[in-house]
Amino acid sequence: MDFRPISILGLLYRVWGTHHARRAIRALEPALPDTLYGSRPAHFAGQVWSQLLWVIEDSHARDIPLAGLVADLQKAFNLLPRLVVFESAALLGIPLNVLTAWAGAVSDLRRRFQIRDGLTGPALSSTGFAEGDALSCVAMLIVDILFHLWYSCYFPLCQPISYVDDWQVLTTNPASMTDTYRCMTEFTDAMDLLIDPRKTFTWLTTAAGRTSLREQGFSTVNSCRSLGAHVQITRQHTNATQVERVCSLNDLWPRLRLSASPYKQKIRAIKQAAWPKGLHAIAGTTIGANHFQSLRAGAVKGLRADSAGCNAHLHLLTECCLDPQEWAIWHTLRFVRECGIEQVVVDALSDLCHGSSKLPTNGISATLLSRIQTLAWHVDSSGNIEDELGTFSLFDVAPEELLWRVDWAWAKVVAAEVAHRPGLSEFQCVDVPATRAWLRTLSASDQALARKLLDGTHITQDSKQYCQEASDDQCPYCCCSDSRYHRFWQCEHHSPCRLHVSNDVWKLLPELPESVTSYGWALRPSTMPEWFQYLDSIPSVPVLPDLPDAPDCLHVFTDGSCFNPQFANARFASWAIVSAPVDGGSQSEIIASGPLPGIRQTSMRAEIFAVHQALRFALANNVAMMIWCDCAAVVRKFHKLLHGGGVKRNSPNSDLWRCIHSDIQQLQKQVGITKVAAHRSVDSASSALEEWCFIHNQFSDHAAGRANFARPPGFWNLLGRHVHAISVVARWNAEIHQVLLAVSRSVVQNESVEGEEPLIQTPDDVPLWQPLPKLTIPSQAVRWYGDYVVRSILSWFWSVLHSDLDEVRWISHFQLFIDYTASSGEIGPVHFDAWKNGSDILLNGLRHAGFKERSRWFTKVLKECVRRLQIQLNYRYCCPASTMLAMHTGCIALPWPSWRLELVDHYLFKFSGSAFRRQSKALDSVPVAPRNAQFPFSVISLCR
Repeated sequence: MDFRPISILGLLYRVWGTHHARRAIRALEPALPDTLYGSRPAHFAGQVWSQLLWVIEDSHARDIPLAGLVADLQKAFNLLPRLVVFESAALLGIPLNVLTAWAGAVSDLRRRFQIRDGLTGPALSSTGFAEGDALSCVAMLIVDILFHLWYSCYFPLCQPISYVDDWQVLTTNPASMTDTYRCMTEFTDAMDLLIDPRKTFTWLTTAAGRTSLREQGFSTVNSCRSLGAHVQITRQHTNATQVERVCSLNDLWPRLRLSASPYKQKIRAIKQAAWPKGLHAIAGTTIGANHFQSLRAGAVKGLRADSAGCNAHLHLLTECCLDPQEWAIWHTLRFVRECGIEQVVVDALSDLCHGSSKLPTNGISATLLSRIQTLAWHVDSSGNIEDELGTFSLFDVAPEELLWRVDWAWAKVVAAEVAHRPGLSEFQCVDVPATRAWLRTLSASDQALARKLLDGTHITQDSKQYCQEASDDQCPYCCCSDSRYHRFWQCEHHSPCRLHVSNDVWKLLPELPESVTSYGWALRPSTMPEWFQYLDSIPSVPVLPDLPDAPDCLHVFTDGSCFNPQFANARFASWAIVSAPVDGGSQSEIIASGPLPGIRQTSMRAEIFAVHQALRFALANNVAMMIWCDCAAVVRKFHKLLHGGGVKRNSPNSDLWRCIHSDIQQLQKQVGITKVAAHRSVDSASSALEEWCFIHNQFSDHAAGRANFARPPGFWNLLGRHVHAISVVARWNAEIHQVLLAVSRSVVQNESVEGEEPLIQTPDDVPLWQPLPKLTIPSQAVRWYGDYVVRSILSWFWSVLHSDLDEVRWISHFQLFIDYTASSGEIGPVHFDAWKNGSDILLNGLRHAGFKERSRWFTKVLKECVRRLQIQLNYRYCCPASTMLAMHTGCIALPWPSWRLELVDHYLFKFSGSAFRRQSKALDSVPVAPRNAQFPFSVISLCR
């Protein structure tokens, strides 16, 4: 069915409909039931399945049977009764003129039906609303309201839940499920709607209850998919829906790899498309570490960074929350903050860690706890979280600080993952944010070189020898053994790259971690944990004085000050509240001031905190107050809260704004806020009011600045040590990075010099050749690979080894595959779900299969056919008789003609100007060789 109101009038109707739909939904908000989530502001699908998971978890903990009925409407928007919707809309208060225009537009919609390849003419109808029309969402919302009202009237002992056309009903009495379902069918019959029987089922948390439901004729499930999330009903852990989503990304990585987009755009695609798709609803269940590792490997392949030695943990650490497991942890915490009930979550975490909890180990709370503990965080008896820097509340901490803490802890997790690798045992000493900042300052080419250093890619001969690129570990530039440390700091060939290094860095090199000197990760100042621990220990509730004589309205100026704002690791902020007399008889007085608490020290938070403390002062003294603030963003947000606005849990600085919002709800006297111009001299005032504002705002600014310096001596001692450590370590990092990049550029620019790698020799010892017997076709091989494939490969193999024998050499599988395809013109056998002849598959070239994989398929069939004929061939992993394949690979000892091998080398030379020295992506990009008339091919009873 197809709606096509494409015209100028249709476009105008959509604009008009969107405007009135928004107004109608806002007007209907007070009449909406709490468990109606669809087409509603500040509501989304995650709230449905998360609340369902918490209810199921609670039923298990309390041993209360909980049953659910899940149903889905067929063609929901197409079957909605217009007359019922418009009558109900009128009763709910939607204006008659809007209803008249809406009904007139909908009644003129014409449907077209597609039957096979034909399209019918337009047909009118009295039911249904166009999908994509904003007012259709209002229609579905009205139907959902009627659904909830129907149950509250006819079956009030159960709880209906709706999200657009997804309906669920919960009950603690499984015996009444028949009546519950009959109530739903009576409603759909009255509304002339259809329930999809394939998507209708029941569930229950107890085994006895499930038996009872099956006896009533219902189909039951132990787990299900709800709005894209995996819902576990029983205590048995399942994650089929989540694993299916993870596996759905397998097709994405080859496309991302082939994309010509720059690296930065690919990073954005992974963060904003890949992880939200593959890890949707990850907060609901856990998956194994192997699935996260497969996602890491896929992402690295998509970024074309899967070189030998590359560690996926390290490569993805160069961007914040690029690792799939870190992304899952962060979004689980965000989701629980947004959808969870604070007291429920905190009590569950405390019980799981310190109590005798009956909560299921596969529930949403246990999933949250597992992700918290992955970061080596501890949950105390009060439900708060303890990390290396201090204690914080999951719900009260600022979202920016929570992300910072997650990133800090994830660097420790990666350090544990890579500690086994040579040179990375002290990775916990690196400064990951500083390394990312350094990367952002480099050009695109230098960034590529730096990432090769950071992710552990093999760049020296001591590591390359394990990839069959070299027979020893000799440095290509001198006679010493090669290593990262030797290449960057000892090799005489690169001594000009180290002329700028200072003496103190030379003396420290043997003591510095190799992850810094050889891999390029920035060294972290030793004072950094102590600095952030101090900031975290600043009291969050300062002491405010009492107001002995309360005026009719107290005028206060608030301000915040930040020292070292451009240095995130060394900045510190303060705040101040100043009272301003309006009669001119007294001077300004500082009501309160002090340091800003928390790890995040910014001028914006200091401004917000000052307003928050001013509001607390007004509330404590029950006095009317006018706040004068020079921060426009703070004033705008405060005005929104005064006029009934809310605060999203994960919005910037939401911890402070939620406190302000809570205090506003408790006010008994009027409080207002006004914007005042910042940093204006008194001489620029054009009126007495401006002069008064500028004087007192300047005083509050000075008071906030003085509060920044009114700190104990221990702070200044720590600050001095910290700033000194930062400056010294920053200089060390800069000199080390300069050397690593200079050497890397030199190697790349003079690649021809380094390219003279030690010659890989073909083994001289070759076995004697036993002539082949008369050809027969093995039926066992035909059974698996097909008669044509077996006959084609054996005909080619026998024709070559019976016509023109040469000396026995080691011939690689790649050479044989190219020879076969060039001789026969066939694509070769392929294995896409089953063994087939590649030439029989339409658009075979569009199927993702590289040259190495096709060679493996061909070699498997050849070896299996020879084995079935009981012919003994000699196999070996060595360097083949080839100019272009200068690497170790699988070979067969055969008396293959020299002229055929030369033709194969000529073919490979078309795709590379030099020899292939390892089985890299360059070799995998070689296409299947087309038919070449220079290769004769004898057919032995071969027909198609």
